[in-house]
Amino acid sequence: MEVNEAKGLLANGDDEEPVFLPPDVLPKLTVDDLPKNIAVEVGVLKDGVMHLDWSGRLYRKGKRILGEADYTWTRKYWYGPIGLEQYFDLVRRAVEVRQKTHGDVSSINYDDDGAYIHLSFSVATSETNLGRAYDTVRKICEELEETAEQTSVTIGKKIAAIAARLSGWGTASLDALVQAVDKAQTTDDKGRSLEELCSRLFETVPGFTVGGRVRTATEEIDISIVNDSNDPRLRRESALLLAECKNWTGKCGKDEVVIFREKIENRIDDVALAF
Repeated sequence: MEVNEAKGLLANGDDEEPVFLPPDVLPKLTVDDLPKNIAVEVGVLKDGVMHLDWSGRLYRKGKRILGEADYTWTRKYWYGPIGLEQYFDLVRRAVEVRQKTHGDVSSINYDDDGAYIHLSFSVATSETNLGRAYDTVRKICEELEETAEQTSVTIGKKIAAIAARLSGWGTASLDALVQAVDKAQTTDDKGRSLEELCSRLFETVPGFTVGGRVRTATEEIDISIVNDSNDPRLRRESALLLAECKNWTGKCGKDEVVIFREKIENRIDDVALAF
């Protein structure tokens, strides 16, 4: 998007609906380009669908740019190693502490209706450039989520280790698992051997901890992976990765790809990479 187009969208914006802008145009805009009562959400349009770069919005207050973080999650699509309630409670506590120690977060709102959990708060910056303000807000939000993320990774590793021990994983070699997949007498035995084989292969990646199968009332994920990799290519991905195991000789059909894609999109804020 060209900067003049972005300025036009802001100038003609509706105070009841946010203006969507891609992240690469933000450094070219200043607080003077952002009218009062106009909010900006950052994202990219792909295949007719807006993919948000961050769950929140930027707005103007006087000559400063502020951010409003807005986290809304449903328990139905939460697959973190710790519960949704526990995760958001840790984030909320971090926000409250920062409000007391730094004073740059405020307007904390937390609501749990049993199905959804909503957490929002404002982040103040001293920036007048939208790009720098956006980077500042994102950095603060990442710091506020850091403890919850680390806790989730730690718990995920412990659960994965216990699950592997109970299932007897690790006793068979990879070659033996390949043979077990080929010689399995039942679909269930074949599926379990394939799941262990894929899990063991993923665990050869430094920083990956495999959590195994996840079932909900509406769907099933074969393998969940806690991503604690230090590899820059993987570090930039989400803390939780998903994988599906299919013991097929032919190509994967379109319907299966669509279903798997929907599973990822249902938790797009939590999962950015799947196999």
